[in-house]
Amino acid sequence: MVKSSLQRILNSHCFAREKEGDKASTAVHAARAMPLLSLHSRGGRSSERSSPDCCSHLGPGPRWCSDVPHPPLKIPGGRGNSQRDHSLPAAAVFYSDERLRVTEELASHGKTRILNVQTRLSGSRRVDWRAVLRGGCLYVEIPGGALPEGSKDSLTVLLEFSEEQLRAAHVFVCFHKNRDDRAALLRTFGFLGFEIVRPGHPLVPKRPDACFMAYTFERESSGEDE
Repeated sequence: MVKSSLQRILNSHCFAREKEGDKASTAVHAARAMPLLSLHSRGGRSSERSSPDCCSHLGPGPRWCSDVPHPPLKIPGGRGNSQRDHSLPAAAVFYSDERLRVTEELASHGKTRILNVQTRLSGSRRVDWRAVLRGGCLYVEIPGGALPEGSKDSLTVLLEFSEEQLRAAHVFVCFHKNRDDRAALLRTFGFLGFEIVRPGHPLVPKRPDACFMAYTFERESSGEDE
């Protein structure tokens, strides 16, 4: 079985990950795990935040305990369809409305919460994501393979949820830098308001094989200039 990158995220401060053998399955290919994290924001809000330092304004990243035991996790079978991996840990409803349903895996430990997000799009379409919530940051996994139809709309819903319900400060996405569709992903996430995070930034692990992008939610403070 293909192991989730979230398992490695939880088991290591640096999200260490070893590449596993490919499984010749179309359903698995659609949800193949990769070490992925990035900031999501609602489209069209972040063009003024870009800087040469690329997210140099972000604060210290999470310090996850590597000695905390975590159960094995698996990527759900497929994205944007009805296939499910029934061997996933039990989960409880975390949040639900007409646009999305979020469950929290009962295997979540301490301040680290594992979330499964199902966004409901037009018709019967849906797109699923897995994420880790820790210290005001949401780390979203971007599986290998082509993004499912409706991903942009789905990520926009996820960003709104992160800002309004989670009150997150940052949302991260990460994907393997050697992906064939890397340029397309950079354009897609850049359109949504993501910025590339420079290597060595304290908010991201030391992963020379991974590309990180991030978005910081801008909070309006009362009494400030309009």
